[in-house]
Amino acid sequence: MWLSKEFEGARLAATAIALVLATPGAYLAGASYLADRREAAADTDAKTKNIAAAVAVAETRQRAQLIGPGAHRIDLSFRYRAEPANNAEGAEPQGSLTGIVAYYRRVNPARLVITGEPGAGKTLIALDLLLGLLTSPDRADTDPVPVRLSLAGWDTDRSFRQWLADQVHQHFRDRGITAADALVLVDHHRILPVLDGLDEMDADTTPIGRRRATRVLQQLNAYQDPTGSAPVILTCRTTQYEQLAARDLRLREAARIEIDPVTASQATAYLTTRSTNPDRWTSVLDELTAAPGGTLARALNTPWRLNLAVTAYEERHPDTLTYPYDPAYLLTLASPNVVRDHLLDRYVPAATQQHPTHPDRYRPEQTHRWLTAIATHLTATTTAAGPTTDIVLHQLWPMAGARRVRAADTLLTTLLLLVCTALLVTQLPIGSSLGQLFLAGGVVPSVLSTVWQASSHVVPDPKSLQLHLLHSRAQRGQIARELVRGLASGLLAGLAVGLTFALLVFLSVEPTFALLALLVSALLARRVFGLAGELVAPLNDAPPTEPRRALRDDVVVGLTMGFTVGLVSGLALGLTLMFVVALIFGVSYGFGLGFGLAFGLALGLAFGLRMAGASRRYVVFLCCASGQLPWRLGAFLHWAYGAGLLRISGRAYQFRHRELQDWLASHSVP
Repeated sequence: MWLSKEFEGARLAATAIALVLATPGAYLAGASYLADRREAAADTDAKTKNIAAAVAVAETRQRAQLIGPGAHRIDLSFRYRAEPANNAEGAEPQGSLTGIVAYYRRVNPARLVITGEPGAGKTLIALDLLLGLLTSPDRADTDPVPVRLSLAGWDTDRSFRQWLADQVHQHFRDRGITAADALVLVDHHRILPVLDGLDEMDADTTPIGRRRATRVLQQLNAYQDPTGSAPVILTCRTTQYEQLAARDLRLREAARIEIDPVTASQATAYLTTRSTNPDRWTSVLDELTAAPGGTLARALNTPWRLNLAVTAYEERHPDTLTYPYDPAYLLTLASPNVVRDHLLDRYVPAATQQHPTHPDRYRPEQTHRWLTAIATHLTATTTAAGPTTDIVLHQLWPMAGARRVRAADTLLTTLLLLVCTALLVTQLPIGSSLGQLFLAGGVVPSVLSTVWQASSHVVPDPKSLQLHLLHSRAQRGQIARELVRGLASGLLAGLAVGLTFALLVFLSVEPTFALLALLVSALLARRVFGLAGELVAPLNDAPPTEPRRALRDDVVVGLTMGFTVGLVSGLALGLTLMFVVALIFGVSYGFGLGFGLAFGLALGLAFGLRMAGASRRYVVFLCCASGQLPWRLGAFLHWAYGAGLLRISGRAYQFRHRELQDWLASHSVP
C-alpha cells in the first residue's frame, strides 16, 4: 500500500515536470498552428474576393448582352409555388425582378428554384440576383460568391462536390485558383452555386428515372453545410420541373418561384423604350392595349420574344438608314407560332446588320448557313444522356466526318514526321553501322506515339498558359529561375542521353548490348521529356478567358514544348558527338553538329505535335470542313457573340436561346 502511494506520487511528480518542460514547446506549436490557420483564412478570403471581382465583370457583360441597347429591363413578376412538402421558410407569395435580392434573403435555407416558360427570363433573374448579392452594401467578406454554371455538361456519375470544384477551377484558373484552392473553397462553402439549365440536361423522350436531372436533384438534396441544406440557386423550365415534381423529385428545403408572362402593358412600355422611333410601333402598341389576350400579346409575352421583335424591326438600310420593314406586319400573322417563326427568320439577318462593331464582316446568308451547320451538328449529337448545347471549338471535329478527320490527321501527321525523319537519315554517312541506325531510330517511339494519337477518336484537352503571372515582378523572377534551372537540368540529362546514343555508334553491335543500351537511352530520354515539361510548368494551368483562348494557348504550349525538347536533345547530342566522340574516335565535327540538329528537329516536332494534339486536330478539321464552315471559325463565332446570336458559358459558346438553336437546325434555308 505504501509502495503504491509512493509510486503514484512519483508518477504525478514526473507528469508535472514533463508538463512544465513541454509547455514552451506546446505553446510554440499552438502559436504556429494558429498562425497557419490565420494565414490560410486570409488566403481563402483573398481568393474569394478575386473570384467575386471576376464574376462581377463577366456577368455584368452577360446581362448587358441579354438586355440589349438602352439597358431597359422589364420588371418581371413571379409567384411562389408551394410544393406538397419540404418547402423553405420565409418565401413571400409574390415578388419582382427589382426586389429579387431581398426576396432571396428572406428564404431559409437559402435554396431557390426559378422556373418559367421558355424565354420567360429565368437567366435574367438569376443574373440580377447574382449581381445584387455581389454588389450589396451589406455584403460581408465571408459571404459565399455566387458563381453561375451550366448544368448541361455535368457528368452526374461524378459527385456534386467534385464537379463544382472542377468548374470553379476551370472558370478561374486565370485568377490563380488551382484545383486544390477550388476544393478548399467548395468544402468551406465559399461558393454559392447558381445552376442554370436543369431542363437542358435530358431529351424529352428520356424516361424520368434515367434522366440526369433526376440524379442532379438527388445530389443537390444531399448537399449540406454545417447549418443544414446548403444554399443553391437553380433554374429550370416549368414543364420539365413539374414532370420531375410529379414523381416527388424536387429540390428539398427550397422555395420555388414561377415567372409570370409579360403583360401587355409591360410589353408596350418595353417596345416604346427600346425602339428609336416609337411612332412606327403605334399599330402594334394599340393592338396590345386593345387585345391583351390576343394573338400578338400571347406571341410577345416573354422578354426573349420582345427582344426578337425589336431586333427584327429596328433594322435599317446601311446606306439610307431607312427602316425596310414595318412592325404593322405582325398584325397580319395568324398565330403565336407563326409570329415566332417569322421573328426567328428575321433575327439572324437583322442581328448581323446591327452588329455594334463589324456589321458588314459576314453576309447574312453566310451567317445563317454556318450557324445552321453548327446547330444541326448539335442536334445530331444529342443522345439519351442529354442534348448538346455547348459549342467547344476543339470538340467540333466530328462535324466534318469523324473517320474522315481522323484519317486526314493521321496522314498529314505521318507525312510531316516522315519528312523530318528522312532529313535525319540523310545526315548519316554512307555505309552506316547498325549502331548509327539505332541512333537515328531514337526518334521512332515519339513519332509512333504522335501518329497513334492522330488516329485516335479521343482528343486531349487543350493545354494553357498562366501568362497573367508575368504581370508580377516577383512571379517573373521566380519563373525565370525555374526556367533556367529546368533548362540546365534538361541539358545535363540530354548530354547523358546523347553520350549513350553516341556509344551505340562505335561500340560493338552485339544485339543484347544494343538492346540494353537502347533501353537505357529510352529511360534517359523520358527524363529529358519530363524536364522539358517542367520548363513550361510555371506558365501552365491557366484557363481560357474566352473560348478561343484555349486553342491559342494550346498552340503556344506545343511550340514551346517542341522547341524545348528539340533544343535540349539536339544540342546535347550534337555537343556529345562533336567534343566527346570526335576526340576519342576522330569523327568529323560536322557530322556531330548536323546530326544533332536534325535529331532535335525530328524529336521536337514529334513532341510538339503530340502536346498540341487539340489544336492540331482542330486545324485538320477546318481543312476537312472547307466550304461548310469559315476558315477562321473562332473569329466568326466571336463575331456572332458580339452580334447577340451566341452567348458565352465558360469555355464554350452557346446559341443565344435554345429556341434559336432548334429553329436553325430545322431551317437550313432562311
